[in-house]
This record gives sequence, structure tokens and C-alpha cells, in this order.
Amino acid sequence: MLVLVDASYIPPRYHIVDAKADIRDLDVGDVDDVEVDVPKPFIDHMKEVKEQRSRPKIDFNSEAFRADPTSFASGGSGVNMAFVSMDLKWAEEHGKHGTTDLARRWTSLLENGGIKAQIYDTDPGSILIVNQNPMNQYKIKQFVLEQPDVDYYELSQKRDYPNGRTSPLVPDDVRRQRTAEMPGRLGKREEPVRKPAQGRTVAKTGKGSKSS
Repeated sequence: MLVLVDASYIPPRYHIVDAKADIRDLDVGDVDDVEVDVPKPFIDHMKEVKEQRSRPKIDFNSEAFRADPTSFASGGSGVNMAFVSMDLKWAEEHGKHGTTDLARRWTSLLENGGIKAQIYDTDPGSILIVNQNPMNQYKIKQFVLEQPDVDYYELSQKRDYPNGRTSPLVPDDVRRQRTAEMPGRLGKREEPVRKPAQGRTVAKTGKGSKSS
């Protein structure tokens, strides 16, 4: 069977006039937002999987994990927040500014050791350490406990003390009371220091004043 093909045949050309209208007619959802037509549980699951993949994996055979497994405990977000309380006498002597300088110095020392953490001064003598890598938590704790004038290190409501101590240097109620009296504490409004105005004496000259 022979089929004759006309070489002059030109196939039809199609031109899209309104792409958005075609998409609406097809009812395929919003192509710019992939989460519109996806069930929320599936979205939450995918976010959790993505977050877990981005977290550093814990080496359960590492020396750090065997030495202190509790240091690797963290919340669902994978972020650890540890609190450091300095010796109360040190806090009273150095105040908020000294605590700020100490937090910056610790940040620099840890970075030099290859450990990245966010360190903030909260109150005089109180420091917050935010760490997103569980593998560094044990090293951070060891670093803190080796620093001078540290009262205790606290993570997940568990306290560790330097030099073999088993209790804080002062009771918690004493620390709270004396810290509340320190300037620079969070939530405490500092009263501005007003200096008395120094009056100036202006000599007045009248019409009858004589000039020499």
C-alpha cells in the first residue's frame, strides 16, 4: 500500500494566549507554591526529614560520647542551650561589662579550637552558650569547667562543677538576691545619672556704669 505524502504540508502551530487561565481550567493548583495541594502532615514530615539530614550525626563510639552521654541530649530542634554561672564574687567585681568581655573572649577561644558556638551574657556573672552541633557539647563543657572563676555549668537541668566540687559555691537563693541588686541585670531599668546644672553668673551693666 502506497501512502502519498505531500511535501508541502505545514503542521499547525499553537500559541498560548493565557497560560494562567489554562492552569486554572486544568485545576492543577498553584505551580508557584508546591505546598498548596499537599496535606499538612506530609509537609511536616518532609521538613522533619530535611532537618534530620542537616543535623550532624552523633558518633556513639567517640571518646566524647563515652565520657559523658548526657551532654548529647538535646531538644527536637537539635539546639543545645547551656548556662554558666560565674563565682558570685567575680560577678560583683566585674559586673555586666566584665561578663560581656568574658563571653566574647570565650567565643574567640572556642573558634580558635575549631568549635563554633553563640555565647551571650545574660546577667552579671551569667552566660548562655547556644550550640547546634551535639558533637561539640562535651568539648564545650570541658572548656568551661577549665576556666577560672566558674561556679557551675548547667545543661538540661544537670549541673557540673569544676575541681571535683559537688555543689555551688553559694545557695541559689543567695545568688538570686545578690544578683538582683547588681546593675545591668535583665529586666532592671537603670536610672540615668543626672548631674546638677552649674549656674553661670552674668554681669549686668547699666546705663550709669562707668568705663575706665
